[in-house]
Amino acid sequence: MIDNVHIERLFKGQPIIAPTSLWWESGVTFNTAAVFLEPIARNLIALNALLGESTFDRYPLGVVVLHYRARPKNDPGYPWTRSFVGLSVHHPDLAPIKRFDSPILEPGGILHGADDQGVEDPRVTWLDGKWWMFYCGVSLTGDPDPTKEWIGSICAASSDDLLHWQKHGPVLGEDPSFATQASLPTISNKDGVLFPDRIDGKAVLLHRPMKGNIGSWGTAIAMAETVEGPYTDFGQVRSATPFEGYVQSWAGAGSVPIKVREGVYLSIEHTGNYIAGQKRKYVLDAFLYDFNNWNPSRPESLVMGRFDDMMRPETDFELYGSSPDGVGNVLFACGTYVHDGWLYIPYGGGDTCVLAARLRFNDLVDQIEHRAVHR
Repeated sequence: MIDNVHIERLFKGQPIIAPTSLWWESGVTFNTAAVFLEPIARNLIALNALLGESTFDRYPLGVVVLHYRARPKNDPGYPWTRSFVGLSVHHPDLAPIKRFDSPILEPGGILHGADDQGVEDPRVTWLDGKWWMFYCGVSLTGDPDPTKEWIGSICAASSDDLLHWQKHGPVLGEDPSFATQASLPTISNKDGVLFPDRIDGKAVLLHRPMKGNIGSWGTAIAMAETVEGPYTDFGQVRSATPFEGYVQSWAGAGSVPIKVREGVYLSIEHTGNYIAGQKRKYVLDAFLYDFNNWNPSRPESLVMGRFDDMMRPETDFELYGSSPDGVGNVLFACGTYVHDGWLYIPYGGGDTCVLAARLRFNDLVDQIEHRAVHR
């Protein structure tokens, strides 16, 4: 219990997606997008592609589709083990239905080689009549400095059925954290999250440019006429809130925002922290973003209220990364959904597996609004 919000770990804290003997997901499986497909006409194409005919009859409550990040134990010929995107289908309570044996998104094959070293941390949004996946493409820079040997680009792919994806390459923009037609970004950018609605006719993107010192990193907002860009960046909407015991903190976007009411969205995001000994700790935060009162010249005005440090690593799978590529003390969410009044959060634990939690959606919204009134 945190204040008036009770967070329930599901499946007794055990993973809902864990590594398998398949090469591409033999190391770690974590950081998953989440799409709740209700049994409505709009979702029929995806439901049939994923589960076959008569899906409405077999799954009258709908299904949840998880696109998760996976890495192999070994990846010969590459400087690190590359990331792939796998696919798993679940009941609304996240009990498993079907898991696919092959990745549905693999590194390579787009402009400038922007993702030939990995496809990381997907987020999936329905917008403009199709599904959009925003992910971090990783490529090499050729810089001899090992701290600058890679660059992350926000990349886009689209789909009609959540199974077959067309890559569109890195999204474009004038800010150096976005690619141009001629080149990759000069500043790495991660945590690209597309809003599920247009605002004032524009596609809206949360992102996290890796500008300057890590302690200055935070969630920024950008807008564009088309989903692929070019995006105009308006700056940072939120930074990390420092807590006692954290040496340094930084922030980034997380799950696709959920509409609460007209112009108001709930977003589950993350804050990374260094604690004593340069050990890391990633926690989950919750935000209400209000476009009704947003002033683009003051991007931070988008934040109506916030609940920092809402969910912290506590269980063994969260505290201890159980593989060489795992990182302990980490929670990381790329997707959430609402079902039967519950906000479900499938999340990466210890950078190793996918875990799940839930809390009452209205309780969380009420708590953030209460904090906003009394701050």
